[in-house]
Amino acid sequence: MSKQLLDTGAKHPFSVAGLADRTWHFVSETAFRAGWTPLTGLAEAAVVSLMKRSSKGCFRVLTYRNIYTFPANGPADASERVAELRVVNEVFWLRLCAMGDLGFAEAYMYGNVEVDDLVNLFHIFLDNREQLDNLDSSVSYLFTIPQKLTSYRFLNTIGNSRSNISAHYDISNEMFAGFLSEDMTYSCAIFEDLDGDLSSGTDFGRFSGGHGLTRLNLSTTNVPNILSDDTLFRAQMRKLHHIIRKAKIMPGHRVLEIGSGWGSMAILITQTIPDTTVDTLTLSVEQQSLARQRVKAAGLQDRINVHLMDYRDMPEDWKGAFDRMVSIEMIENVGQEFLATYWAKVDWALKKKNAVGVVQVITIPEARFERYIREIDFIRKWIFPGGFLPTLTFLLHTLQTGTSGRLTVDSVSNIGPHYARTLREWRKRFLHVFETKIVPSLQKQYPEVMSGPRGREEIEVFKRKWIYYYCYSEVGFSTRTLGDHIVSFTREGCQEYGCDTFE
Repeated sequence: MSKQLLDTGAKHPFSVAGLADRTWHFVSETAFRAGWTPLTGLAEAAVVSLMKRSSKGCFRVLTYRNIYTFPANGPADASERVAELRVVNEVFWLRLCAMGDLGFAEAYMYGNVEVDDLVNLFHIFLDNREQLDNLDSSVSYLFTIPQKLTSYRFLNTIGNSRSNISAHYDISNEMFAGFLSEDMTYSCAIFEDLDGDLSSGTDFGRFSGGHGLTRLNLSTTNVPNILSDDTLFRAQMRKLHHIIRKAKIMPGHRVLEIGSGWGSMAILITQTIPDTTVDTLTLSVEQQSLARQRVKAAGLQDRINVHLMDYRDMPEDWKGAFDRMVSIEMIENVGQEFLATYWAKVDWALKKKNAVGVVQVITIPEARFERYIREIDFIRKWIFPGGFLPTLTFLLHTLQTGTSGRLTVDSVSNIGPHYARTLREWRKRFLHVFETKIVPSLQKQYPEVMSGPRGREEIEVFKRKWIYYYCYSEVGFSTRTLGDHIVSFTREGCQEYGCDTFE
């Protein structure tokens, strides 16, 4: 089994909880790999029995001994989604039976199963969620208790937050540059045509997780010229300009940005609005380094300061110093326990009169919230440790409690459906340049692992993890199982803000 240098747990090596988690991971993986035949047989029978309840869409499961089709009669009509799974290692059944959704994710990551189209499969699972709900059984619940307990090592205290951020954003600047557009914006874009790419004739199945399968009669007529297409860049610029207009940033304003990314927002503000200055905060060493390089290359080093700083550590002389505040998809890294504290610090930093702020936040529907906070899912274990998606209600409630009502919500909008296309664009680019850019960047950053004797195995696990992340998230946003809200707020009585209803 892969040592997984890029496993998030590796970023928290010196804690009791971290040691306990690594011990549990070793024990569980050893048990799975043993794959005692009677147990895998029982697990297969249990999962197949449950899968027979599915009634929407159609998926086949191919094993070395059996071919299962769910539902047995196949798709009801030609318009229904179809998918195919090929079980490579029967430990797949144990993972799925013992750990439910998370077990399926890890089975895909480790090559225990191949899937021809993850996006279609996730849609089918969602369409049948009521019938398949028991997949997360009492057995899987008991199996994930140790992970739930040890997940407290990711609690976003000041000490842990930098490690949590580093686990994702410090992987490699060159790796991120491989799939992001030239502006290096790593958040939801706003497209002129929401799902225009789906009508382009592109076969998205070739980008949806089936790279481990040999495809017969594969057409090459609709392979897009990805790198020459600046659709994603235009969409990211559209979103950044939208947030600047929502914040109504004016000449001479001092702006606080919490969550620098690689500097795209700070650079655009200072390039387009005269005499503005930006203090932008990040906890990623890699992001700070590249953002500073980009700021200097743009000749803006006198107007933009990129700080390696936790929002709770802002210096005393910043109190009441900022006219505007922006934060793009950073609140997801704050944590449930600290969201009111976050808003209190925003209130503390903004001027007492006529201040305005805008945040962009990935959210989860209220109906799913209680289950979400009880479980450890694929994203929080493998992609964003310490991550927490608030509901819109929880977000606005903590804004009110954290600021004692001193900040007033002005507008709320949801751009979440645009995230599905953003993720498709990233996924196409990721796969298009994987061998030429992604692999070399990983080997450069982690030579002992990615260029070692098991380097290709490590690289394949990394590739599968990211493809799963892209597809899993795309379906979440396209089905509105996830949202991405832009919230603007002002000081009470901020008459200069105006009322741009259609902005």
